[in-house]
Amino acid sequence: MSTFRAEGMKLPARGRKARWLAIVYGLILFLWLNPEDYSVWPVTLLGTVLSALIIVLWTLGKIGGKEVSTRMMLPGAILLGATIGIGASVITAALMFFKNARHAHLFLDFPPGQMLAILERAPIWGLAGGLTGLALALIWLALKN
Repeated sequence: MSTFRAEGMKLPARGRKARWLAIVYGLILFLWLNPEDYSVWPVTLLGTVLSALIIVLWTLGKIGGKEVSTRMMLPGAILLGATIGIGASVITAALMFFKNARHAHLFLDFPPGQMLAILERAPIWGLAGGLTGLALALIWLALKN
């Protein structure tokens, strides 16, 4: 019978690759803002990626290079995932608003009802993000042991 003994995980420090990742994301966002687009999935994807980018880079800036204990890994992963999910909803609605403001049409690319519908989904997206964070942490623990 084996005993469960897992050491913590050392988080990487935020480095030059993170800066380039942010620059590439900014270019993609800039290219998305220009054309007429009424689809919800591209803005949702962009909002989710931006939320994850902000949360992960902020976390690595604060505790990058340090060891995270196994005891704190599961709650931390759930919290990070839930924050990314809630942030994805808010950032997606903000991106919709900025695209509307940039184009300034009489008929909006994304109507206010659609933006509110995205914001209404914040609790569900937070739950989905938290469960995704938990799943990734459990997968990491299973592969490590």
